Amino acid sequence: MMKKLVLLLATALLLSGCFAGGLEKNAPKTPAEWSSYRAQNIEQVKAEDLKKWWENFNDPQINDLVAKTLLDSPDRLIAEARIKEARGLRRNARSFLFPQIGASASKGREKSAFTGPSDNTQAGFDASFELDIFGVNRKAAGAADNNLRALEYAYHDVSLTLVAETIRSYVEARGFEKQIRIAEKNLSIQKETLKLIKQQQEFGEAPQLDVERAESLVNTTRASIPEFKRLAQNSRLQLTVLTGLLPEELDTYFDKQTDIPGVSLEPIIASPAQVLALRPDIKAAAYALEAQTDIAESTTREIFPTLSLGGMFAYLDSGLASGTQIWSFSLSSAVALLDFGRIEGRIDAARAVEKQSYEQYRRTVLAAVAEVEIALNDFGRISEQRQSLKKAFDNANNALKLSQSLFKEGEISFLDVLDSQRTVNEADAAFINAEAAQVEALIRLYKSLGVY
Repeated sequence: MMKKLVLLLATALLLSGCFAGGLEKNAPKTPAEWSSYRAQNIEQVKAEDLKKWWENFNDPQINDLVAKTLLDSPDRLIAEARIKEARGLRRNARSFLFPQIGASASKGREKSAFTGPSDNTQAGFDASFELDIFGVNRKAAGAADNNLRALEYAYHDVSLTLVAETIRSYVEARGFEKQIRIAEKNLSIQKETLKLIKQQQEFGEAPQLDVERAESLVNTTRASIPEFKRLAQNSRLQLTVLTGLLPEELDTYFDKQTDIPGVSLEPIIASPAQVLALRPDIKAAAYALEAQTDIAESTTREIFPTLSLGGMFAYLDSGLASGTQIWSFSLSSAVALLDFGRIEGRIDAARAVEKQSYEQYRRTVLAAVAEVEIALNDFGRISEQRQSLKKAFDNANNALKLSQSLFKEGEISFLDVLDSQRTVNEADAAFINAEAAQVEALIRLYKSLGVY
């Protein structure tokens, strides 16, 4: 019998080589250099020089909000709890690599018609150990270990996203605040113009049409202010979700007027090789793939026999048997001879999930490259747009001053003044939007580099 058991195990060991490996994994193609607009003109630095990149904004409010987010964000704490869960599962998976030992003891008193009263004492322990010859448990433990590492990098990816979102929401709120200030300034100018045209109308020097046109522009500008206030408040409320702060606690971060931070900053980047080596989402996807590969290999090896050792020792002391010792030792093996495709089905499913994980890894790498290139392109093009809009902003304000002066001298009509004021409204709004968009593109660029 023992010879047949050894022969069966030897045959299984030989066959196990036929199931090693499986999915062919090729690394996705990645660029040696960034190719987007203006990428060659941006300074490249080492990855460690990008850490705490938000400090370059020179805004203490940003630094404090980021610290709050990293300390108390619910999303980050959820990711942290997932890591703790994975550590527990890894500890459980590793336990199957070691013997399982148990002990028991009891003491009682009994009486029968034949023996009379007597004490009954029993004590013993038992142990069992599955010899992991084909690596089923080792691969399962490896999967748990790789899954833990994947979640650790997912935690860093969540942290990086939260940092970027916190800064973006703050910058967005500052942008809307600037829109409010500019709209209020324009409203004040337009009110003065309306006052002037009403005086002229009273003396018969201006038609009622000019008054209606002036009032329409005043009301249109006035109507834009509540909308900007609504958007600014929404951005601030978004910060409460990110940082865990209450709305009233955020008021201290906005009690002073300030310009949009980071508008004058020039970006710095790392090489593609450094970025792809450091991005936490890529590392998380890589470890998730390795975990699924381990699961697939563990499942595949379930077709082979299991070999287990067992042992038991017990001590009995009773009225009938005093000081009796009992022990046993066993070697057992089990194999599924006919399961109607149960294991094969699980193997097929595990390999299919492994394929999904591989394609997800490839997609993550390709998306990371695209994300950096898009962010570089966005920053370059929006920066170029902002420069042109700054000129248009200056031109519009100069034109307004000239039109007001010429109107007072009677050289142009009031319609020309109104047209200049409308142009100022549009140019101001477009320029401020471009400022905020440029900073948000810079934030996306730093996030895409994978360092925080």
